[in-house]
Amino acid sequence: MRYLFGMSLLVVFFNISITTRPASANTCTERQQVCFAYCEKTYKNAPKCRDACSDYLKKCLATGCWESNVTAKRCGFTKQ
Repeated sequence: MRYLFGMSLLVVFFNISITTRPASANTCTERQQVCFAYCEKTYKNAPKCRDACSDYLKKCLATGCWESNVTAKRCGFTKQ
């Protein structure tokens, strides 16, 4: 039962992240702003969430790919 509940939460978080991502978030820094908005909406700007967004930005700037705990890996972002 816990497994199903955990999976349900993961699906909800994934769906929220998709709906909060504007279609124009084509750069790593734009994607970070979407991440920050998610932190604000979901976690009331918890420092741990915002720190994670900063870590995801560093990886995106290095690879052009954005991957977080709530979104599937997506590549092709402009590194800026």
